[in-house]
Amino acid sequence: MNFFFFSIVLSLCLQINAMNLLNEQLKDSEKFFRNWEYVSDQVMGGVSTGKAEIKKEGDNFFLRLSGNVSTKNNGGFIQVRSKISGLGDNFKGLRLKVKGEANAYFVHIRTNFLFLPWQYYSGEFLVDSEWKEIEIFFKDFKKSNFYQPSSFDASEIESIGFVAFGKDFNAKLDVMEAELF
Repeated sequence: MNFFFFSIVLSLCLQINAMNLLNEQLKDSEKFFRNWEYVSDQVMGGVSTGKAEIKKEGDNFFLRLSGNVSTKNNGGFIQVRSKISGLGDNFKGLRLKVKGEANAYFVHIRTNFLFLPWQYYSGEFLVDSEWKEIEIFFKDFKKSNFYQPSSFDASEIESIGFVAFGKDFNAKLDVMEAELF
């Protein structure tokens, strides 16, 4: 009986300390894309092409970022991102459920200390054709420029993006769950 109560309390604590980024919005793509936007290197003269869309597999909805990443014209990225505000310092990372075209993909975080569009913190993860859960701790994110702070707190986060970048390739990243923990 004590184990049962302990399990319930532990489960509630874990849920209280987590924040789902994709939420129920995946079931309504119009609502979802009010908060998330697709961006490519075309905003700066690049030639990468792609799209972000909501897909369904069985009863599960997920976000798909797909396209052709090209480093021509100093480009090399496609991304789907959302603005974030009002986070406390109690989060230490991201938990994702992902699959896709086998490759390295990234989570890019921008904070209130970053002003230039090419500044971000980057967390790398690998996917393959099977769904898997991964955790990326904020302490493991790498800064994009030497002149930005070395680390950040969750309360400083202003946007989070899922990104395919840095080399020429055909990208396909599926994200079923994304949660701050």
